[in-house]
Amino acid sequence: MKSKLFVLVFSVLAIFVVGAAVAQSGSRPNGTSTPSAQPAGSASKPSGSHASAEVPKIIALQFYADWCPGCKALQPKLDEAMMNAADQPCLFVKLDMTEKDSHQSEYMIAALGYGNLWEENAGKTGFVLLVNTSTEEVVGTITSGQSIKEINATLNKALKS
Repeated sequence: MKSKLFVLVFSVLAIFVVGAAVAQSGSRPNGTSTPSAQPAGSASKPSGSHASAEVPKIIALQFYADWCPGCKALQPKLDEAMMNAADQPCLFVKLDMTEKDSHQSEYMIAALGYGNLWEENAGKTGFVLLVNTSTEEVVGTITSGQSIKEINATLNKALKS
């Protein structure tokens, strides 16, 4: 029993030491260096050999909860619209408000810079707000009452705004 406990403690300690060494080395496990922070005011596209990232034109904020009938009706339509818009500059973000005591959705929307939208819509579910990232304005709303065709039209209109 003592030897098993010793092996367990030794194994955990070894994993911790190796993990700390990797974290301090500045390298990822595959040997590539970690990206450095960009100076303030630099472009939003990263440099390097990877394809450059693009800032989305629209952020689609889905206010969702498992217990919401409107959310359940909207989800399959939204999934199809998301597939249709896969090549468009649109980021879909699901703000899951199933757990009323969780603050994760609030933190996410604040991190995206749209805390005002949380204040206006906290506790409401079953819809998607389409936010233009340049103007930070809501340029469209998607609801469960819309058909897939109407959802696609709303999304396309927002992308042209």
